[in-house]
Amino acid sequence: MKVSYFETARYRAPRQLPAEWPVPPDAYDREAGAQSYRGMVERLKFVEKLGFDWISVAEHHYSPNRLTPNPIVSAAHLAGYAQKIKIAVLGPIVSQSNPVQVAEELAMLDNMLAGRLVVGMLRGITGEYLTYGLNPAEARERTTEAMELVLKAWTEPQPFGWQGRHFRFRTVAVWPRPRQQPYPPTYALGTSRESCEFAARHRLGLGVSYAPFDVIARATHYYREQCAQYGWQPSRDQIIYRANILIGATDADAEQLLEAQRGARRDFPLSPPVRDALLQLDQRNVAGVARTPNVGGVLPTNFVGSPDRIVDQIRRCREECGAGVLDLMFQLPGSADLSLLMRSLELFGTKVLPYIRVI
Repeated sequence: MKVSYFETARYRAPRQLPAEWPVPPDAYDREAGAQSYRGMVERLKFVEKLGFDWISVAEHHYSPNRLTPNPIVSAAHLAGYAQKIKIAVLGPIVSQSNPVQVAEELAMLDNMLAGRLVVGMLRGITGEYLTYGLNPAEARERTTEAMELVLKAWTEPQPFGWQGRHFRFRTVAVWPRPRQQPYPPTYALGTSRESCEFAARHRLGLGVSYAPFDVIARATHYYREQCAQYGWQPSRDQIIYRANILIGATDADAEQLLEAQRGARRDFPLSPPVRDALLQLDQRNVAGVARTPNVGGVLPTNFVGSPDRIVDQIRRCREECGAGVLDLMFQLPGSADLSLLMRSLELFGTKVLPYIRVI
């Protein structure tokens, strides 16, 4: 089993933030923001020393909780300090990006990292479309078309034109080319039938996230079925599972942290009319089976406990879901003190990581 640390820049507000979405920009503290990005580098060096395989970044907007609106910029910042760890951009939200620019920037990053880049392409949550005023009902089509265009931009040897439904380019001729050939290890991110089918059709990996093991297993099983129909079998490393984790020295310590986290949880709620509209548009599925809409809801923490208990949970995850890579977001119970995060990373790196390599 390989492990990735999910880095979000960890903005720690020096004062109480307004409980609304979007949070007013004048609540931003410049020194706290600068420290967030310095902290990214500190944690990169730490998890690399501990033996983590990857560090991952993702795209989120208007969010004090995740201060990474451009994951490619985040990855480039980390690239200057990384020695051997892989950097996973999971992902850009391609449904609301310029796919040619995404292809160019990721190819550039792959060269900077000497072939240590991992890529995931993301549809994004329904609420993210508010950022750029896009129609959420078109997101699935836009995502599929954008991913097709990125892959072609990386592999087509001659200039080509693209006249799609959502994207149009007279000429595409991406420079530089990706260092890894034909392109970096690439994943379609999502549990939907469409994500599984796209990944299987293009021989890509699949990235799934946050849902309980039985839900994830439904998606990964469908993905493998689709891969078989296209005449190939995915490797262990071609299934990533992103999940929240709370680790303590003992089970009781971890459960206490979980209770503290529940008590300290602060969301930034949407106004009722916007939330109701987005819930109507949040029509998703798990391998073709409808799932309950979730806009702004609390994501589950599926790994909770002492190191021994975490190892058992990871073994169960591997058996049920088949994931070969865990992308872990280490949870904090609302404290502004990031020393707890560093202790959690050290505990995982020393007491869990050595025991899950053979799982």
